[in-house]
Amino acid sequence: MIPPDQEIFEVEQRLAMRRAQLARRSREAGERALWTLASPLALAAAATIGFVAAGSLTRRRQRPPHPERRKTDHVKAAKRTGLTGMLLPAAMWFVRAQWGSPARAAQALLESLNRKKAAASPRGDMTRP
Repeated sequence: MIPPDQEIFEVEQRLAMRRAQLARRSREAGERALWTLASPLALAAAATIGFVAAGSLTRRRQRPPHPERRKTDHVKAAKRTGLTGMLLPAAMWFVRAQWGSPARAAQALLESLNRKKAAASPRGDMTRP
């Protein structure tokens, strides 16, 4: 027969070992969960689920009385805005490459207009009294 003190000591040792194992395993499980949740696939899935949930919870708007007319107006405006957004940087690049700045481009344009005006008028800038 084992003396009671020895038996208590063994039970307490087993309990301490189980506590240590439980703490270690819970820490490992937490680390695994963190690595799993931080994976690109998990983040993409979470974002997709979030967008789907937000889209399903928002209230649907009622259609306007004349949806076709308004739709075409918005589509035309959006197309024009998109086209302008693509052309404007190209135009500014050309202006800067050609004249250096928009102000210098305006000065060059005014000079050319003044030259054409002077060439078109045989008497120059003379005005009648």
